[in-house]
Amino acid sequence: MIQRKQTLFLLAVAIIAIVQFFIPFQTLTFEDKSWSICLMPGCSADVMGNNIYVAMILNIIILILSVALIFLYKNRVLQFKLTNLLMVFNVFIVGLFFIFSYIKEGTPGAINYQVGSFLPIISAVFAYLAAHFIKKDEQLVRSADRIR
Repeated sequence: MIQRKQTLFLLAVAIIAIVQFFIPFQTLTFEDKSWSICLMPGCSADVMGNNIYVAMILNIIILILSVALIFLYKNRVLQFKLTNLLMVFNVFIVGLFFIFSYIKEGTPGAINYQVGSFLPIISAVFAYLAAHFIKKDEQLVRSADRIR
């Protein structure tokens, strides 16, 4: 039962969560210096301080949860609920990325968004598609139970 469509979508969510650590989500430019901010520990600690750790922990939760959801194929109701929670976490990370720009708003310089700030949106779409196919599977199983 692991070879279902939603497994591929959940695997894509996990891969995006791994890639999210290495791809910068913002570039800060102050006078002559430019910093790329990513979720990797130590990548941007001097620029962002401790604010980045919330997004990093949420990304780790998304990674662990998406891998764990692949193996919850026997309990589709729980898998559906946790996949919806996965979508909420992805949207929350996108919100955090844009809130980070307001934290540094008082300093002179430019804040540019990179590709990494939009990756959780793609991840949320994949989580939605996984939830959709999990729901379709549950409806199929319930309709087959009715026929018996």
